[in-house]
Amino acid sequence: MIFSWGGMMLEIIFVRHGESIMNRNQVFCGWTDSKLTDKGILQAEIVCEKLKKDDLKLIISSDLDRCYKTAHIINKKHGIEIIQESRLRELNFGKWEGLSYNEICKKYPEESKCWETDYINYKLSEGESLIEMYNRVNRAYKDILKRCEKGKILIVSHSGVIRAILSHEICQSIEGYWKFKVDNCGITRLQYVDGFPVLTAINL
Repeated sequence: MIFSWGGMMLEIIFVRHGESIMNRNQVFCGWTDSKLTDKGILQAEIVCEKLKKDDLKLIISSDLDRCYKTAHIINKKHGIEIIQESRLRELNFGKWEGLSYNEICKKYPEESKCWETDYINYKLSEGESLIEMYNRVNRAYKDILKRCEKGKILIVSHSGVIRAILSHEICQSIEGYWKFKVDNCGITRLQYVDGFPVLTAINL
């Protein structure tokens, strides 16, 4: 359990990556290395300004380009090492990568029905299930929390990853996964006060 020390607490600042090309095209993008759009770069630059006064102890990013590029832009005001963590990747959509939801329903009608019926446990072909991603991400998050007992950690990742962590920390269950909306380059703040996670801001 993580406690506040001498009035200083641990704060995790989550930032979803800026708009990617596949976001713009409204297709499923998990492990595909989609680049940031010009809009996405601008979004990251705005976050850079918003976070310039935060004294960051660590910056940890998904190893996919859209996150690492976002983290790199934010880091211009801090100049510290960016640690890449592959376990903070988005859900692996397998054969559905690069397809819109309508295309998936037409091309894989039976699979899409199975996914709708049990979105938590259904394992996507050549991909993973939500529960697999949820467990992967929260194991990584547990390791991240061990790195720093106080101060501020920036995590740059994906909407699904941030929802998975918030669901675990705030709702204590994967059932809370869809209760959080995470925008491109939205800033979410999670503080640990005497060991208890407190959600103080979302999509700033």
